[in-house]
Amino acid sequence: MNKRNVVENLKQFDLFADLTEKKLQSITEFVYWRTYKKGQFLFLEGDSRERIYLMLDGFVKLERVNQSGNLLYEDYVKRFSIFPYGGMFTDKRYTYSAEALTDVDVYYIPAAIFEDMLKANQKQLIFVVQQFSLILKLHEHRVQYITTPNAQDRVIQSLNYLRQDLGEQNGEEIVISCPLTTIEISKISGTSRETVSCVLNQLKKDHIITVSGKKIIIHDPAYFEKISI
Repeated sequence: MNKRNVVENLKQFDLFADLTEKKLQSITEFVYWRTYKKGQFLFLEGDSRERIYLMLDGFVKLERVNQSGNLLYEDYVKRFSIFPYGGMFTDKRYTYSAEALTDVDVYYIPAAIFEDMLKANQKQLIFVVQQFSLILKLHEHRVQYITTPNAQDRVIQSLNYLRQDLGEQNGEEIVISCPLTTIEISKISGTSRETVSCVLNQLKKDHIITVSGKKIIIHDPAYFEKISI
């Protein structure tokens, strides 16, 4: 790929935004470009943890299940995100799988090179620690709402989590472009598919959201902010 394009693309990621042109040029030597079709796996749980990915376009689902097929962990990655943060500096293998929910474009950097880069740049290392903290905070909230006894409340809190994690501002509205099915939302909320459909229909009736194609458009973000845990 054209090195200039790589430099310009790297600037879209907050981690690299403050680096000089010269430093960005030096990083391009270790940057590789890949595309994946919807349904392909970027890596599987247990694979050697060799790459850190930079999402250029599309959505990826991170997932871990036990031997019985029960969901243990699920998360989503959107454009201009870096993943996986889990296992940084410690793990030799991936602890979950990454599946393309859409066609995706990514860069990847060898994990050892990426970690050495962080060690050499305190500002970048602090940024990664801050990202860890944000991810931890979001998942702490998920643990809290998943224990809420009311199933409908769990669905609403799950939508609020998705708003925070995947939502993109579009004027006064927030758009979740990730193609989430009612089954996906039911997994996140620990409820049935029927409960999810019921809640979505009520929110649509109240003009709080619109589901258009595979997008969820939130017309009233304040509604979710008020009920946020």
